[in-house]
Amino acid sequence: MTDTNDMRAPPDFSGGPVALWLNRMTLALAAIGGLGTLGIMAIINADVIGRGAFGTPVPATAEIVSAMIVAIVFLQLPKATAAGRNVRSDMLLNRLSRNKGRGAAILDMVHHAIGTLMMGILLYYIAPGILESIEGNETVGLYGIFTMPRWPFVVCVLAGCALTFAQYAMLTLGFAVRAFGKGAGS
Repeated sequence: MTDTNDMRAPPDFSGGPVALWLNRMTLALAAIGGLGTLGIMAIINADVIGRGAFGTPVPATAEIVSAMIVAIVFLQLPKATAAGRNVRSDMLLNRLSRNKGRGAAILDMVHHAIGTLMMGILLYYIAPGILESIEGNETVGLYGIFTMPRWPFVVCVLAGCALTFAQYAMLTLGFAVRAFGKGAGS
């Protein structure tokens, strides 16, 4: 805790086996989300070229892209959380971290505890949807033209929520240690 940048950086638990596994899984989901982004770009370009050059668009492009966007957001969320890149106003946190007190760490701890709670609530409501999606044979697309199963998108959302929940929990603990641990506030 020597300067403001150290105070604002997310706590690092990279040495432990749980954190190592969590970081690897987070990176894997982010990579899958990146590939999904490339997939969206490909399908949109194919749709535009198909419409312009051949007068035939790719069927159900809007439906597929909308389902993929939701999945990609949740696949990228754990990495954004781990890197401290979630949307928030840093004006107060930067001011609190300047004096090297524990105020910024306490506020960050509360922020991440609320994030943990919110992800837990999302998990509670999303998890049953996977079985319902599979058992109900739910699809995405246009009936009679092109459909695909909905459950892979729900699995992506659930995996992203679960890892974001874990990242928020780890960061909450890290900020608690920073705020109340040995050498806090000095």
